[in-house]
Amino acid sequence: MTNGSRPIKRAPTSEAQKDKLRAAQNAYIARDPRWPEHRRKLAAAQEARKMTLFEDEVKIIIALRKKGRTFDYIAEQIAVCKEVIGRELKAMGISTAPVKADRRARRGQGFWRCFDAPQ
Repeated sequence: MTNGSRPIKRAPTSEAQKDKLRAAQNAYIARDPRWPEHRRKLAAAQEARKMTLFEDEVKIIIALRKKGRTFDYIAEQIAVCKEVIGRELKAMGISTAPVKADRRARRGQGFWRCFDAPQ
């Protein structure tokens, strides 16, 4: 938080305050019947934040990268954020360097080719 250009600093917590908070938290964990549900929600949120890729998603990403697709495009196609894709590929030792797309125009095979001038 800031107040104009000066950050607002919280007063340091004393040892007595820390002990009081620690005791209250331990009492909540030990006695409150809502704790197991709260703990489950915390674990689910942690798992969701972690976000990993499945093997089939990695194969799709590699195939799209060979075609020259960007991480933005891939992220949109498989519905996983590009930061997770980059992090997971680096962890697997797969290059995340920019890939040059193959931009050569490919000639179609349709009926309209009959109008092309013979070469």
